[in-house]
Amino acid sequence: MINKHKVKKNFSEAKDYDNYTSYHNITLKMISQSIKNYNYDKRRLNILDIGCGTAQGYFAVKDAATENSFDYLGLDLAFGLLKEAKRKIRVSGDAADNACLICGDAESLPLKDKKFDVILSNMTLHWLNDIDYFLNRCNSILKDGGIIILSFLIYGTLKELEENFKNTENENVIKLHKFLKLEYFNEKIGPAGLKADYSKTIEYIETAGSSLQLLKRINMLGAKNAVNEKICETAFLRKGLINYDKCYRNSNGMVFCTYNIAYLTLKKK
Repeated sequence: MINKHKVKKNFSEAKDYDNYTSYHNITLKMISQSIKNYNYDKRRLNILDIGCGTAQGYFAVKDAATENSFDYLGLDLAFGLLKEAKRKIRVSGDAADNACLICGDAESLPLKDKKFDVILSNMTLHWLNDIDYFLNRCNSILKDGGIIILSFLIYGTLKELEENFKNTENENVIKLHKFLKLEYFNEKIGPAGLKADYSKTIEYIETAGSSLQLLKRINMLGAKNAVNEKICETAFLRKGLINYDKCYRNSNGMVFCTYNIAYLTLKKK
């Protein structure tokens, strides 16, 4: 079970968040293109961004829209990220009348039914406990003919970390976040009254000079352990990282880890 209070705290304290979102940028470009393809007749769109973070989604939508022809509602659990989102939108010179930011939980969406043309969520679903509620609620607040755009991390993400600590002694001490298999998520789509319009999986390899630098990047994204257990003892972690540096280097001598990303667009049945 994911501890939402820990998630909120971790992301709120994630300083320089935008400097560490390398794999987010891949899906942000895809989101922009999906909106362009959807809005071929250039209508004004009402858009909800669930887990909006520092408003990266706002600028992806802006890139896809013409003359700011959209109204944007950004929702995030982490107040610290929302403060940065507000600052970024303000300093960009954009008018505030088409953007609204609220602090809220993706697993509690008290929003009007059939309100949004586009619902997007970039790198948030893997922090949720109740996927069924999330999908059903998205279906309710989506307009007929609207589109849901989702990207999230799936099983196999950080597999090198998991393998590394399983190969050391006391393998049950470390507790890593468990990413869901895409098949599990796909089984939830139909019962929620939705259907997949497009689906793609992406493997992204993150590199760094050392395993410690990789962990720091994960922490800077706020993506620390979010379950109700301590990751492991400091001495054991140090020993595991030394082993990681030896075993997980590419041909260029860089330490690496894998992120498996699912990208889907959904529509109502």
